[in-house]
Amino acid sequence: MPPSHVLYEVPTATWPIRLIMGGVCLLFVVAIYGWLPRIALRMLKLPRTSVAQKIVNATIAVAPLAIGLGPLFVLIALIENPMAYVTDAGVMKENVFSQTPVSFTWGEIARVTCRLAGNGDPRWFTLVAADGRRIDLGSTGGVDFGSMNELFENQLGREVMHGCPRPFKSR
Repeated sequence: MPPSHVLYEVPTATWPIRLIMGGVCLLFVVAIYGWLPRIALRMLKLPRTSVAQKIVNATIAVAPLAIGLGPLFVLIALIENPMAYVTDAGVMKENVFSQTPVSFTWGEIARVTCRLAGNGDPRWFTLVAADGRRIDLGSTGGVDFGSMNELFENQLGREVMHGCPRPFKSR
């Protein structure tokens, strides 16, 4: 549930990216639950093999299953698309793996680092609190990071902004 007085809502992934992640998830599921068990069953039915050799073959066939589950869970969590919110009170980002969001008030933010696009506009903000907690905000489309940069400078001061362009000021 978004907090009150939201100024900017930043999604982790846009719909096209989520669809691509869903396709990759489907490939993982097909590989893990379709293709690998068949290989393991074929290896177990091989004639003239010892029990130890069958166990080794089964372990080798099932190892990708264990390795593939981690990325599968990450993809599923990202498809749920946690959101970040810039509000009048500070910044909050929903957590991918727990129900507890990370949130900072404006006074808790010690440093803001920017990564810029080729045209010099901000594409990524990393906000770091004095205690080391951090929130990353990436431009996944639809959010005006230029005006967000100006808001951060107005709220936090220029000395906190590292690598961020100076907002355009009208004369």
